[in-house]
Amino acid sequence: MQQTDTIDQSIPLDDLYSVEDLAARHPNVLTVQALRWQLRSREHNGLAQCCVPLGRKLLISKSRYERWLATQAGVAA
Repeated sequence: MQQTDTIDQSIPLDDLYSVEDLAARHPNVLTVQALRWQLRSREHNGLAQCCVPLGRKLLISKSRYERWLATQAGVAA
């Protein structure tokens, strides 16, 4: 049923971060500039599945971003 698919794809609100907040949470690994560079090509690099547009703001699911990053590094998620 359609509703079940929606529930399975839901993202908890405490898993969503702005670009700045996600970079600030992991300053040894991420920078705002690096995240924005990745996000510019999100439709082509698969990062779009990690993003939630909210008005003019783009939020990133931390858990989905971590899985995406693992696939980019060739690590099984």
